[in-house]
Parts: sequence; structure tokens; C-alpha cells
Amino acid sequence: MIIDAHVHVGSWLHADFLGRENDLAGTLAVFRSAGIDGAALMPSDRHEHVPLREAMKRAVGSGFAGPLWLFPWIRPVAPGSPGTDDLNWVRANRKDVAGLKIHPSLSRVRVSHEPFRAALELAEELSLVVLVHCGRWTEIAGYAHALEAAARHPGAKFLLGHAGGDTPPNAMGAARAVKERGLTNVWFEFSGLREYWVVERNIELCGADRYLMGSDFPLAHPLMYLGAVRGMSLSEEQVRKVTGENALALFGPSIEA
Repeated sequence: MIIDAHVHVGSWLHADFLGRENDLAGTLAVFRSAGIDGAALMPSDRHEHVPLREAMKRAVGSGFAGPLWLFPWIRPVAPGSPGTDDLNWVRANRKDVAGLKIHPSLSRVRVSHEPFRAALELAEELSLVVLVHCGRWTEIAGYAHALEAAARHPGAKFLLGHAGGDTPPNAMGAARAVKERGLTNVWFEFSGLREYWVVERNIELCGADRYLMGSDFPLAHPLMYLGAVRGMSLSEEQVRKVTGENALALFGPSIEA
């Protein structure tokens, strides 16, 4: 089974993405054409997890056989902020939620800082995966802040986006830091990282169990990353783990109709 661990559905506000948009029906059609069996789905920066949840339930009810997992995009929490509503919704709809998406760069808040503490505590309480965007803006979105949060919240499962930062130094630094600190609650998905050989090196360092294939679709196509995995110097067992088995084990039960 082939799983894409990082997929968005919706239209984008961020100027860099030029209004890029997709709906779930079109996304599932891309999956079928690419041989993708299931995915972790999250909204765009419009934070529309409620209609996404309903679309996912309809898709499963109408016969889409692959697993789909919902990751609401969580905003920083302050009294009266939308972030409070996000967390209340997650708690009320736990059976439909596999994880939380946190984007420090767009939120302009480190994942390790106070406005995200309630989200991480909820992830621990409910045993959720926390998919954290890690990027080149290391002051706010560097992998070090995600690892600090993971160390503080060992009951949550942290999935670092973009291999820890979508450049070779960031991706390799993140893997080394996880190894050195002995963090057992941290995994990586490597959308956005062009240098496939970095993933090869990191799998050698940390093990294939730590890595999941993700695309960040519709911002990139899943075949780019499926092809990258198949081009890596990995055993058949390692390929199976990276392309699907690890996601199935990490995400748990998928959404139901």
C-alpha cells in the first residue's frame, strides 16, 4: 500500500502559491492515476477542516477504499482566538482526527512556544500525530524547536515536515539531532527536499522506520517523491516501510463514513 503522508485540500491564500487549489475528488483522481492508495489530508491555509472532514466521509462512503486520515490545521491559541475553536473541535471529533498540522512559519510562532502548548498537550492526551512544518526560517520554523517540543511532550508523536527543513544541512542536522538525543517520538516526511541522497543517508543513520513519503500535494506531485524513493539505494523492505508501512503504523485508524 502506497501512502502520501502530506496532502492539502483547498485553495491557498499564501501569495507564493498563486491561488493554487484542489478539491478532494480531483485529489483522489490524481491518487488513482499515480498509484497512491491513501493519504494524510489537511486543509490549506484557509483552515477549512470541517468541510474537508465531510468530503472525506463522503468519499469513504461512496467507495474510496484507501485509508484517509484527517489533520486539522491548528492555529496558535490565545483567549478568544480561532485556535481555541480548533482545539475544541478536535476534542469533540476525536474519532475522525488522526493528527494536528502546525505551521510555525505562517503562524509566526515557534511550535515550542506558549501559544501552541495547549495543542501539544491535547496531542499527548489523545495520542495524536503532530505534523510540524519545518523550514529555512530557522528562527521560527527550525527543526530544533520541533525537537524541543517533542522532548517536552513525549506522549505526542511528532512528524517533522520537509525532512526537518527542506535543505541538506537542515535535513541531515535534524536526523543527527534525533539520533543523538534518543528521541523515540519523532518521524520525518520529506516533501520539498530535492536531494534524495540526503534521505538515503538519514535512513542509514536513523533507520527506515523513521521516514514517510509525502508530497505536499497540490504544491508538488506525489509521483515526484514516489520516483525519488524508487531511485534510492534502499532494500525492498525499506521501500515498503517508507512508502506505506510506516504511515499505516503511525497514523492508526483512518476516517470512516
